[in-house]
Amino acid sequence: MIKIDVEQMRKQFLTNDMARDKGLNEPENLVKIKNLSYGTHGIENQFDIYYPKGTTAPLPTIISIHGGGFFYGSKEIYRFYTMFLATQGFTVINCNYRLAPENPYPAPLEDINSLMQWLLQYGENYFVDMDQLFLVGDSAGAQLTEQYATMVSNPAYAKQFDFAVAPVQLRAIALNCGVYFIGKQAAVNQDFPHYFGEKVSEARTAQFPVERFMTDKFPPAFIMTATHDFLKDMAKPLANILQSKNVPIDYHLYANSDDTELGHVFHLDQKSSIAKECNLAMIEFFKKFLE
Repeated sequence: MIKIDVEQMRKQFLTNDMARDKGLNEPENLVKIKNLSYGTHGIENQFDIYYPKGTTAPLPTIISIHGGGFFYGSKEIYRFYTMFLATQGFTVINCNYRLAPENPYPAPLEDINSLMQWLLQYGENYFVDMDQLFLVGDSAGAQLTEQYATMVSNPAYAKQFDFAVAPVQLRAIALNCGVYFIGKQAAVNQDFPHYFGEKVSEARTAQFPVERFMTDKFPPAFIMTATHDFLKDMAKPLANILQSKNVPIDYHLYANSDDTELGHVFHLDQKSSIAKECNLAMIEFFKKFLE
């Protein structure tokens, strides 16, 4: 079982992310509504909404689920990435959720579901179109996106959870540099003891691996990784599973033209041309599934 120093890694990740985003400015052509609350867990249940200035009707809506190994990450770290997505003609939801180890599994899924319930009730006031909904996640956020999409698209799987899954449909999702197949080779808490805890109930264990619960109703998926992403070997097998179920997919293995290192969650770097290429490819994939 792998144990990590959560506080040390949080500090290191934050240092790296701040260096990546140094010098960036928020775009001026967006309406930005910040620090709304969708739940009862304080700052961890806050979110932002962005949409282009001049918007007068609901727009296709992207919800971003940040990564960070289930123990790190925030909407502040993702604001430049998600604001870029909003500049492409979408309403974008940039959210926090409860983190491990303080809040173990399935707290993030509960929070995503609470956010969906909030948006169903109030989203139209903020130009959210719940009939044209897209979910985006990277790294651990891709796992959460994958799992929530499975819950939404497979009612039998949703019944394994002790909360009612929001009645939403996803037009498509994006799974970026994600971690998948948890529980396939070892106990679910083998790699993520801080998330699942030292002991995991049989009911929780039975919810994994998520991939065996995917059906042909799973939403179309943009799946990407990179040449030096430490999780890259998980992406193509996932794409193959979905393809075997006749789920529309768009798989990409990104590489720098000069063969230099292109690493994990490279797409978050708003100074990078290949990140922009990737993010625009995702947007174009989503547009295929608009009404």
